[in-house]
Amino acid sequence: MNIKELPAALCFLGSGVVAALTYPRLPQTVPVHWGLDSAPDRFGSRFEALFVPPLIFLGAAVLLWAIEHFSPRDRSNGPVLRAARLGLGMMALLVPVALALNWDMARAALIGTGLLLALLGNVLGRAQPSVFVGLRTPWVYRSRRAWFASQRRSALWLTALGESWPPPPRCAPVRCSFPGWPRWGC
Repeated sequence: MNIKELPAALCFLGSGVVAALTYPRLPQTVPVHWGLDSAPDRFGSRFEALFVPPLIFLGAAVLLWAIEHFSPRDRSNGPVLRAARLGLGMMALLVPVALALNWDMARAALIGTGLLLALLGNVLGRAQPSVFVGLRTPWVYRSRRAWFASQRRSALWLTALGESWPPPPRCAPVRCSFPGWPRWGC
C-alpha cells in the first residue's frame, strides 16, 4: 500500500474498531435514519446502524481507487481521488463515533459533509481533464483553459461552502456543538 493511502485506510480501520467496541453496548434496535428535524424516522438493528454506512463509504472508496488505477486518463488525478477517499474514510469514522458518544446524528452528518466539501474543494483546483473527476459542464470541454478555470472556480466555491457548512454547529458554543456534552444554556 502507498503511504499516501494510509490516512484513509486508518480512518476505515478505526471505524471498524469503534463499531466493534460499540456494538455490545447498543440496544437491539437503534435509529438508522433521521428526518430534517433530527428526529429518528426509521429504526434498524445495531449492525445496520454501525457497520452498513461505513461499508457503503468503503465501497465508494474502492470504486474511486479502481477509477484511479484502471482509467489511464485519471491517473493524473490521484490527489483528488485520494482526498475523496480520505473524506469518505472520515465520514465512515464519524458514524460509529457519533453513535458511540450519543451525538446528534444530524449534526454529525452536517459537520462531516462540511469537512468532505472543504477537503474536495482544497484539491479540485488541480484536477486534470477527465471523465470521472471535476466539474463537468458543456463549456469545460471546449478547451484546456476552460477546464482549468472552471475547476479552480468550483474548488473555491466548494472550499467556501465546506468551511461555512453548516453555520449552527460551527458558530454554537462547544457545549452545544457536541450533543454528548451537557447543554447548559443551549
